[in-house]
Amino acid sequence: MKLGATRGDTVYATRGLTVGRMTPRGGFEPTGTLPNPDVEFAGKQRVNYGPLNRWWTKRLLNRVTGWYTTTNVWPVADGVLLATVGHHLYRSIDDGRTWSHVHELPFDSGPMGALPTSVCAADDRVFLAEYTFEAEPARVLVSEDEGATWETYLETEERRHFHGIFYDEYSGTVWATTGDTDDESAIGLLEGGEFRPVLEGSQQWRAVELAFTPESIFWGMDCSYAEEVRLFRLSRYEITESDPTPEQIGTTDASVYYADTVSVDGDDWVAMATAAEVGVDDTSPPGSENTCSRSARVIVAGPESEYETWYELYSFERQRTLNEHLSDLPNASAYVYLESTESEKLLVNPFNTTSHHGEILSVSPNALTALTTDDVRERPVEREAQSDRAEVSPGGDDYR
Repeated sequence: MKLGATRGDTVYATRGLTVGRMTPRGGFEPTGTLPNPDVEFAGKQRVNYGPLNRWWTKRLLNRVTGWYTTTNVWPVADGVLLATVGHHLYRSIDDGRTWSHVHELPFDSGPMGALPTSVCAADDRVFLAEYTFEAEPARVLVSEDEGATWETYLETEERRHFHGIFYDEYSGTVWATTGDTDDESAIGLLEGGEFRPVLEGSQQWRAVELAFTPESIFWGMDCSYAEEVRLFRLSRYEITESDPTPEQIGTTDASVYYADTVSVDGDDWVAMATAAEVGVDDTSPPGSENTCSRSARVIVAGPESEYETWYELYSFERQRTLNEHLSDLPNASAYVYLESTESEKLLVNPFNTTSHHGEILSVSPNALTALTTDDVRERPVEREAQSDRAEVSPGGDDYR
């Protein structure tokens, strides 16, 4: 299963072309299936839709390519869901029971059509960031009718693509991240049909997902060839400055993709997840190598250290496959998807990993606060965390 997004305490997920919800102890509850789109296409495109997106096909291929995912799901209003399969965008108005095809994304979109961070509901609008690879301009779409119809919000040749769009509930603003070269990388605001960079021009500002607290904005570098992947915090007081200066608050050993904030008894904890990426970044400088760890990790920090002490909750090794020894064949990276719930739980979904692949692990509020106790503090922050959550998250319910 792949974790989708949450709305309140409802957790949405996908299993191949099936969309469903997670029950606290009972596992995956399917609600509907994403249909073959009613569009004019033939040959390879039609053949690929069903076989390459179904769960059983991915299971057959996983020892060769690793587990790969091609679907996303997002709740954007009560009972209204959006989903992508490849470059097809779907909408449901009955909480996922039935689906209609509403839009075609560019054909050179990534395998999921858009990244899991690419949809954001804000101020009675829904934003969607396309994820293409230079054949099309970087583009953000907007819908005024909960995803039924779409139009272009902005289009730019200055960025390769947008990595994500995020609503900042504390300021009522909409943020976006872009990549991938130094000049294309930026963190900024969507305002009046334009993208206004706050930080740009460096791999330090190449991010995927942002996390927000009342005082600051957090992210980690998305750079698989960096000698050191840095974690940053930008004070809200710096946002309007002509030369804002983010503060480095930590490091990790691989690109940071996903981030989230979970509230525990009124305190905001920030979680980040790294990716065990494969291959060499095609936008990296000549001679660059992939410096990412083979493990995808989840790290968290709380306000007691002003977010400068990071605890490792999990470490998941990327699955070993046949294709990683054959450079010309596709091979999947390992990711850990993150979401939080209204009841203060952090959800962790490792994907393409040797342990817990496709499970949704739940970290309880008590497990986070326990990290600051003396016996935990004595352990090195850089320790090799166990992939079994029992070491660090007693009291949580797992979704399997």
